[in-house]
Formats: sequence, structure tokens, C-alpha cells
Amino acid sequence: MTIWRRIRLYILGLGIGSLMVLFLFGDRGCGGWLPGNRVKTSIMESLFETSDYTDCKLTCNEFTKEKIQDIIVKGTVLFKESNTKSDPREYKLQYEDNFLMFAVPIDSEAPVYILDEFQKECLACDTVSKKLNRTVKLNFKKTK
Repeated sequence: MTIWRRIRLYILGLGIGSLMVLFLFGDRGCGGWLPGNRVKTSIMESLFETSDYTDCKLTCNEFTKEKIQDIIVKGTVLFKESNTKSDPREYKLQYEDNFLMFAVPIDSEAPVYILDEFQKECLACDTVSKKLNRTVKLNFKKTK
């Protein structure tokens, strides 16, 4: 068997194997196991606990529900600015020019909440209750 025949058979096998992998696995990527994606998945699968104070600060800093979802789904986890050794773990996520700090308890059943690490100070929010008293579930759309 000549070298050129071996190369042609190798390329044919590689092509058939690639098509089989594409057919079997489809659009499932292998990036889900990366640390940043695992953090974002744990945030997306959890309930959120919020307070009037957090809602006021989010409104004052011009965060909408869609902007928060974009930060979680499309954002990057900044591990150097996060505190991963404490309970709850504190993760800073960035998307474009927006930052949010999330507290993710080690217990996966406990709700996630947003920490007071906002860029703008809002004096009107200082008189509002800081007690976490509402549980919210954000609906995340699957992205391709």
C-alpha cells in the first residue's frame, strides 16, 4: 500500500468519524465542564432571594431583568475578583461594562442573592429594608 493510499484512507476515516460525532453529539459542546460555565449554571438553576434594598439598588443602577440575565448567560466570571473560599461563595460576573456580584451558597438548595457591590451609590435606597424577603425564579432562554 502506497503512502498516498494510506493518506486518502486516513482522510476518509477522519471525515466519516467527524460526521458521526457531529450527528451523535449535535450542538452539545464540551465547554460545560469549565469552571466559569459551572458557576453560571449553578446560578441559573437556583432561586434568587431579594429584598427591597437590592431591588432599589438594581433600579438605581439601571439593571433590568434582561440585563441581569445577559450578565449571567453571556458574561464572564472574574475569578481573581471573586471569593471562592467562603460560604456563600462570592462570584463577580462581567458582561460588557456591567458587573454584578452573586453570593452562591455551598448548599445547592439555598437561594442565590446579589451582593451590594454596585457602581452607583443611591441615597434613596438607604431607608429601604435590607432583609431578604422574596424568592424569585428567573427564566433563562437557551442560547446556541
